[in-house]
Amino acid sequence: MKQELSLTSELFTRTVEDIITRDELAERLRGKKQLRVKLGIDATAPDLHIGHAVNLWKIRVLQEAGHKAVIVLGDFTTQIGDPTGKSQTRPVLPFATITKNIAALKKQIEKILLTSPHVYEMRKNSEWFGKMKTIQFLDLLTMVTHSQLIQRDMFQQRMKEGKEITMAEILYPILQGYDSVMIKSDLTIIGSDQLFNEHVGRFFQERFNQKPQVIMTHKLLPGLSGGEKMSKSLGNYIGLNDSPQDQFGKTMRVLDSLIVPYFEAYTDIPLLEIVRMKEDIDRGGNPMDTKLMLAQAIVSRYHGARVAEHEKWEFMNIFSRRHLPADIAEIALKEGTWNTVDLLVSAGLIVSKSEARRLLKQGAVEIDGMCMETGATQVIIKKGSIIRVGKRKFAQVK
Repeated sequence: MKQELSLTSELFTRTVEDIITRDELAERLRGKKQLRVKLGIDATAPDLHIGHAVNLWKIRVLQEAGHKAVIVLGDFTTQIGDPTGKSQTRPVLPFATITKNIAALKKQIEKILLTSPHVYEMRKNSEWFGKMKTIQFLDLLTMVTHSQLIQRDMFQQRMKEGKEITMAEILYPILQGYDSVMIKSDLTIIGSDQLFNEHVGRFFQERFNQKPQVIMTHKLLPGLSGGEKMSKSLGNYIGLNDSPQDQFGKTMRVLDSLIVPYFEAYTDIPLLEIVRMKEDIDRGGNPMDTKLMLAQAIVSRYHGARVAEHEKWEFMNIFSRRHLPADIAEIALKEGTWNTVDLLVSAGLIVSKSEARRLLKQGAVEIDGMCMETGATQVIIKKGSIIRVGKRKFAQVK
């Protein structure tokens, strides 16, 4: 039996920035038609983070109410790269990389969404763009003007800075918009930075005699350290594929000012309970206690309550009580003087030298209880030396 939803449901209020239009959505929710809920994801990277998952969890609620998730994996559009929020042209990915990324994304998406065919459909936009004739594409172009497409903020900024804009980037919103026509989207849930592209989708649907999709945008939050939104390249994200230990440890790095917004966006803790937590912090409560609850809630959502409880106690043992983890890794390293960056890479604790330098600059590396900084280029390593990277990654030299 289809669950009843209304505009007052938490689904349509929690972290929601805008609904275009609310009247259209209210009418569709009152109807008996199963809604087709679109989510488009380009395969520029193999990993999703909890910022991406905001859309997925909202779609999961709609699935439970009987509506269908239609996931559009942009294998074709990834070859162009969405210019949204980019100050320069994205590098073109080989198709083999795109295919590999799509396989990884599919696994992560299906950790959250229901996969019964009645409420789940996964498509690739190469299904229609790969077969589209030139004359069909030209017909699409005649519906949109250059001045409409070039008005986007990031394009205006690039022109001011004298940076190049490829024609493929200018045309990207046409491709994303046409996805909505091909899957007959009734509702799309997006970050607010995608609003322009999905307005193009509404425009095209009307031109193709379809009811225009409702657009629901959610607020974009800063990454762990504030500033820009979550991004793997900036190292300020919590990944869906992160281990429970990494998810917990990363959450504990969140700025105190972001604790409440993260609770609202990235957990299913009731809003009334979150209000009480905020009031407690405002009265002088210890933000660390609330942050522990946030970390536990996030890990529980992706790995289960028992795992989350274990990670909480492990974290408290290591950092509150200064214990080493019971399963500390042992590594074989030559005793003597090491370059700090080379040491971290050779120990397998860091993937690249650039990442090692970044963590050193942040003061996130400790050797035998001493915090290493960028200027500390040399360190003496001996048998039994303890190396810590970040808050929860330890190794002992054997």
